[in-house]
Amino acid sequence: SKYPTTNLITLQTPLKKTKALIGEMGMTFSSAYVPSALCCPSRASILTGKYPHNHYVVNNTLEGNCSSISWQKIQEPNTFPAILRSKCGYQTFFAGKYLNEYGAPDAGGLEHVPLGWSYWYALEKNSKYYNYTLSINGKARKHGENYSVDYLTDVLANVSLDFLGYKSNSEPFFMMISTPAPHSPWTAAPQYQKAFQNVFAPRNKNFNIHGMNKHWLIRQAKTPMTNSSIQFLDNAFRKRWQTLLSVDDLVEKLVKRLEFTGELDNTYIFYTSDNGYHTGQFSLPIDKRQLYEFDIKVPLLVRGPGIKPNQTSKMLVANIDLGPTILDIAGYDVNKTQMDGMSFLPILVSISPSINPEYRFDPRLMFSSHGSVRTRRFSKHPL
Repeated sequence: SKYPTTNLITLQTPLKKTKALIGEMGMTFSSAYVPSALCCPSRASILTGKYPHNHYVVNNTLEGNCSSISWQKIQEPNTFPAILRSKCGYQTFFAGKYLNEYGAPDAGGLEHVPLGWSYWYALEKNSKYYNYTLSINGKARKHGENYSVDYLTDVLANVSLDFLGYKSNSEPFFMMISTPAPHSPWTAAPQYQKAFQNVFAPRNKNFNIHGMNKHWLIRQAKTPMTNSSIQFLDNAFRKRWQTLLSVDDLVEKLVKRLEFTGELDNTYIFYTSDNGYHTGQFSLPIDKRQLYEFDIKVPLLVRGPGIKPNQTSKMLVANIDLGPTILDIAGYDVNKTQMDGMSFLPILVSISPSINPEYRFDPRLMFSSHGSVRTRRFSKHPL
């Protein structure tokens, strides 16, 4: 393999520690996107390396194939973590939000542990910070509302650090840590609930204007927004940032532990998100799921062996490229998969700095309730 003993960590979550420890120590992608700005379809794309019309997860419901029996039978055996474990000899660890309907009684409940995971700490259904249930390798564990033992972001940090202590040192490892933050209900840790009091949602050029030339749904937004609507979205934006301070702490703890154990220089760390969100653009107060820049653009920071520090790439990448890139790092031939994405490892290690990769042109069945394909043409036409 290319990097036979290289470890891998992905983090799904605009903060000083994270930027310093990952972005400034590696590469920041300024043009990273998702094909669907909705939780479950986007997460399924990360796991499978496929567009939504090829993994068939079209919304956040069981009926939309979100963690359904069909998803479990057809897609889970072919996710990149499953390949890492079965074909590449990796021990694999998951902690956090998996798919929105994970744990549903009609789809195996919390007893179901997807193929490909050696250690499994998954949140039942959608985002919470307190009063939730985790599946611990298939067994339910309920949590309450005591900050010191139940705040989910900190729980995920602790179980991740624990894994680094008990994992086997004879095999490489892969970790996926998927914090619900900054998803609603935006419950910050007590020590951060007064942070960012002077922070407001960005007032960019399309803030609080009518989307008169946009599609019909955008044109329904009330313009101008009321003062109460603007106050609400500013507060939501502020609370999101507050929740992310705990994610920032998680990143710092993880990097420091890897440094302490001597494994940091042999570990790739990816930091990204499953979607963006809008806060007043075209008078849309708060949400996501629209196929505009503010909803489909995501952060992507990567550090690891062979990646020079303080780099920024304008390479157009998508979340479907994460799986192929990680498999490429592990030495697996991505051409053996049915993934739509492509490895950007050559960009990371400066083997080929081209921003014009070869794209797939083989026939692929296409169906989706919504989706997007972003091309370089749009870089001159901000959305």
